Amino acid sequence: MVCVTGLFTESVHDSYTIFGQVVGMALMQIGGLGLMTLIASVITRLKGRMGLKNRLAVQEGINRGDARGFREYLSDILKYTAVIELTGFLLLSIRFVPEMGWSLGLFTSLFLAISAFCNAGFDPMGNVSLVDYVHDPLVNYVITSLIILGGIGFSVWFDVSKSVKCYFGKKCRPSLKVFFRGLSLHSRLAIGVSLVIILVGLVFFVAVEYNNPNSIGTFTFPQKLMAGYFQTVTMRTAGFATIDYTTVYPFTLFWFVLTMFVGGSPGGTAGGLKTTTFAIIFLTLYNELRGQSNVNIANHTISRQQVRQAFVIFMALLGTLILGTSVLSILNPEVDFIYILFEAVSALATVGVSANLTPTLGELSQSVIMVLMFAGRIGPITMLDSLVRRTQKVHDVEFSKGTILIG
Repeated sequence: MVCVTGLFTESVHDSYTIFGQVVGMALMQIGGLGLMTLIASVITRLKGRMGLKNRLAVQEGINRGDARGFREYLSDILKYTAVIELTGFLLLSIRFVPEMGWSLGLFTSLFLAISAFCNAGFDPMGNVSLVDYVHDPLVNYVITSLIILGGIGFSVWFDVSKSVKCYFGKKCRPSLKVFFRGLSLHSRLAIGVSLVIILVGLVFFVAVEYNNPNSIGTFTFPQKLMAGYFQTVTMRTAGFATIDYTTVYPFTLFWFVLTMFVGGSPGGTAGGLKTTTFAIIFLTLYNELRGQSNVNIANHTISRQQVRQAFVIFMALLGTLILGTSVLSILNPEVDFIYILFEAVSALATVGVSANLTPTLGELSQSVIMVLMFAGRIGPITMLDSLVRRTQKVHDVEFSKGTILIG
């Protein structure tokens, strides 16, 4: 649970007591916000002092490069988190309290709100996840909203909040142009890529599964759109499900694999490659095809250091995925490769969706899944830490240019 990956061998409902589920909620909150963030918040609230090294580590863990207003930034993360999760809890209780009664309904609502915001994907519903609520607009849209808000990144929250205040403030003209100008390049890129992935994923899912009687073929068109929207959003690293993924077509699973691999945005509760990293890689390839040496977007040039970092993170994740998938395939030759790939990416990108494969795997295969979950949760952060904070080495010597044939 601390890896906020919803893969399990036994359901939360069947395996844990109420106390165990409360501990699970705490672990999801720690895993979602980050242990460093929570510890730093406690220290600053107690008026304690943090060393420069520790402060830099926390800043990089939450993707904040500016040291100004650090204490307020941490405090705002906790405040925004509390408000968002409380709002989700209250909205979900409208559905679950009438169905389950006050105590169980409120507990279920709180559990789901924390799990959704932290992009964990665990639920206390049993083995069926949210399949029984596939046609429920309230549950679908509240859960997906929490997933998006948690996965978009903390810095984007504050950018949007600042622009909203400026938009409605007396000092700014009430125009949309002013609003979008107030957003940083990172925020515009994170929001833009997220919207594109959700819209394209929705179209692909509905188009491919439209007539599949085992998944959404029998749904009305609005129900198909809602189911498609939910699956596309939850594949961004959340791990909930309102349909059985063993009933979808192989191409749909492959598309889910691509969506999971990209993941959410930096500095939030999501995992995966990250939207901005994917955008830098895509723009680099696009500009290379056009014969341009610089990576330009929105009148900004991305530094070569960030381009290198993006490709290093991409290759590290891809290499880890290839290794993990290969081991799982060797250990489970009787399982279709697409299901092994689906499960491996789900673990590495800390998504948690499953084609009901993880509970049937042997202990060694489940250990591989656990390693992938840990690697996906701490790998990119650790890697970014080593790249951002590296210093110029004395022996970093540049020799005469060498030419190698490629392609």
